[in-house]
Amino acid sequence: MIEYENDEAGRFRTPLAPVAALQRIPVVRLRAETTYRYAVGVDAGGGGIVFPLNGGGEFTSGELPKRLAGLEARVSGRSTSPLILADLQHSILYWEDEGRIVWYYETPEGTMGVGAVTRSEDGSLLRESQRCCLREITALSQHVAEFAHHDEGVRTHHDYLRLADGRIMSLAERDITIDDSANGGDAETPVTLDAIILWDPASGRTERVWDALDFWELELPGERVVWEQAAWAGNRFRWTHGNSLSFGPEGDLIVSFRNRRQVVSIGPGFGSIEWEPGGPGSDYAFPDPTDRFYGQHTATELPNGNILMFDNGLERPEKEGGLYSRALELRLDDRARTAVKAWEYRPEPDFYASQFGSAYRLRNGNTLVNFPVPPSISSGAADDTTIVLVEADAAGEEVFRLDLSAQAPLQRYRAYGDIDSIMGETRLPSAEGLRAGLSGIGPDQSAMWRAGFSAMASELPAALAGEGVRSLWLREGPAWRGHGVDAGGRGIPGSADFAVMPGAELWLGG
Repeated sequence: MIEYENDEAGRFRTPLAPVAALQRIPVVRLRAETTYRYAVGVDAGGGGIVFPLNGGGEFTSGELPKRLAGLEARVSGRSTSPLILADLQHSILYWEDEGRIVWYYETPEGTMGVGAVTRSEDGSLLRESQRCCLREITALSQHVAEFAHHDEGVRTHHDYLRLADGRIMSLAERDITIDDSANGGDAETPVTLDAIILWDPASGRTERVWDALDFWELELPGERVVWEQAAWAGNRFRWTHGNSLSFGPEGDLIVSFRNRRQVVSIGPGFGSIEWEPGGPGSDYAFPDPTDRFYGQHTATELPNGNILMFDNGLERPEKEGGLYSRALELRLDDRARTAVKAWEYRPEPDFYASQFGSAYRLRNGNTLVNFPVPPSISSGAADDTTIVLVEADAAGEEVFRLDLSAQAPLQRYRAYGDIDSIMGETRLPSAEGLRAGLSGIGPDQSAMWRAGFSAMASELPAALAGEGVRSLWLREGPAWRGHGVDAGGRGIPGSADFAVMPGAELWLGG
């Protein structure tokens, strides 16, 4: 294994590699143009690592590609996610919690942009390449596979889910023709609608398991001007335009249909719609009209049953607040059949993104919100090439914000948090990193500390010995877990070691 560090970037350790005559140990999660010190360690048995005196040195990382080197990042606060995965349409990036790029992949020239991205346990990434296929790359940015769906009746698009059996569940488009002459349209108006398919990349077999026409009667909206941007591509009407898939806590499938302004729960087995707030035929009323959503993305059902989404605000009526975007959490009251805002993050001043966007709940209860396009793209405002990424807490306040600017217009489809490593590397605790998380040592030698990396509780007191810290406690609901050492650094009998995850808050004592 290799330990590598930079005073500003931090200290990291690769996983132990299997014994071999020739070792190739990848070192990832590097800042560009940065010098790192490194040491090569070997397994001494019993969990110990030995670092030979001649097994180290220095290396300096290379430059970012021109397209990425021209980005200007302005950061306030610090993310509770050690790493953030996101795209810039033709690139995939990892940002560290301080807003620096530490990994990138650029799509080959002439290929479609990046859509939804999922990670495997080994760090490989599967990305949707807009209405083309799924492309897989390793954590070393090597293209290794392409999965293309070949059923001529449908086109996969926007989002997919990798299932445990290797199959892929995907949104899919299919085309029909209707007579729209009664509404002033053509007798043969082409319409695109959504289906859901299960397909096996290994065998190529496809099964269509859900279709919009099996549950809804196709009606084109009367307000053609309102729907023009969202629904029409040339003279083709995109009726439903699904854009996200996710599983709910009870095994239901949560689907966002952008052009219907509706979030739908499809029951296990695909034979029923369990609920459908928003849009035409909504089975929930909105007592406060400003709680409605428009042109939404990334709808997910939270463990408490609430629905979280990125509410683009596309064509939101002026009487409901006009054009602005936000992260929105709705509480569905099944008894009263009402949908009520439970939480939102709405920046000041407002930011409007008519397309793309994401909002995902993090494991510590915060929400990662991606405002995906500059206002100039969405609203025709003066040139502004800044896109914004925010982590907001339960009170809707910012704890982290990344403003990203470039000379050319930027676009970002989604951003994902709660990622601890790129390729199994571990960020090790350091005295500097620990002190950065302290809220200040009180006269009784107590303080609060927020973890910025993964660690074991037993690793922390030694790193904070200079601050007089000898014990730490983690709240778990109404209970506390504790670990302590005596003045000699030995574990106090009865104290238990435990894992400390990024974002955890601990009480530290002397």
